[in-house]
Amino acid sequence: MLILHTSDWHLGRSFKSTSLLGDQKAFINELIEVVKGRRVDLVVIAGDIFDRGLPPAEAVVIWNDALARIIETGAQVVAIAGNHDQGERIEMKPALTNPAVVVRGTREASLATMEFDDGPLTVVTVPFLDPFMARDLSQGEGAATHQSVIEGALAVVADEVAKSDRSLVVAHTFVTGGQESESERSLLQVGGSDQVGAQVFDGYSYAALGHLHRPQEVNGPTVAYSGTPLPYSFSENHAKSMRLVTMSVTGEVTVETVPIKAGRPVVTIKGSFEELLKGDEYTEYESHFVRAHLTDPTTQPGARDKLRERFAHILELNYLFFDDGLTTILDSEDFENKPDVVVRTFWEDVTGEPASHLEEDLLDAAIRAGFNDGGSA
Repeated sequence: MLILHTSDWHLGRSFKSTSLLGDQKAFINELIEVVKGRRVDLVVIAGDIFDRGLPPAEAVVIWNDALARIIETGAQVVAIAGNHDQGERIEMKPALTNPAVVVRGTREASLATMEFDDGPLTVVTVPFLDPFMARDLSQGEGAATHQSVIEGALAVVADEVAKSDRSLVVAHTFVTGGQESESERSLLQVGGSDQVGAQVFDGYSYAALGHLHRPQEVNGPTVAYSGTPLPYSFSENHAKSMRLVTMSVTGEVTVETVPIKAGRPVVTIKGSFEELLKGDEYTEYESHFVRAHLTDPTTQPGARDKLRERFAHILELNYLFFDDGLTTILDSEDFENKPDVVVRTFWEDVTGEPASHLEEDLLDAAIRAGFNDGGSA
């Protein structure tokens, strides 16, 4: 059988205020072509289907359309909630009663036996488990951790998994040894670790993981992240791909990487204003999403607009004023017209990570309060 492992679609996400809905639709089109062309039996989405717990309507439309189109090919679907998703919400769609679709968002491990032409597959789904909310699953003494709750969740289904000839576990977590990007939301809990050991997935034919945005294997080819289908930060300048897993009736696995063409590549360029404006070495980046680091000793009037004439998709402009770090310059146009973008960018610069759902709500409330107090609208 063929399993197409994907994760972290983050439907509805923007990149520095630029909508990615068009690129996300293009990715879905590519995915459907792979499913049809390779006769994929099972499509896996290992969490973070949406970028927010309350996704925009356009993102929900893309998700519903993707499910319908996958089912039309004859493939089955397994999807789980990630730390960006609202688990109960993604389980509410009436069409999910289709036996070809397994979507799990609740705080537990679930086991299902799915039938394929070459025989059954035991599938275990482990949505994102917040250690505090899922502390009843924790085994051992002391405070619940990511490790302890996942161990506890998998222990519930361990006997059934051991009886199967082949098995798949789909989980959204940070496995020790994985490499982060700039765009993952931290799972770290006060006083605990945000990581789990790869050995928790011992005994499974394949572990399809989500959360880390870089495609990577953390314990050989059978415990791996597919990564995001699109770049969601400037650190994601690597090739994007899906993992096509061939699994025999006895659970032996081989893996093929399927490149993703959708999406605009990202690049960080560095030089003086004149060098970036005229240098031939930057020509290949003119269609990229661009982050520019200027080395000029003083700010350059109108730098963003002038650079945008060459780099139409420049999204971030910084000045390297100091040897020990960056000073981000936010132009007045962004501040006046997109205060929410500026505030979230400032938050990420200061804290080193995106705001949580609660923090976003508080920031939005603060912005509205500022405008009601006499700020510009």
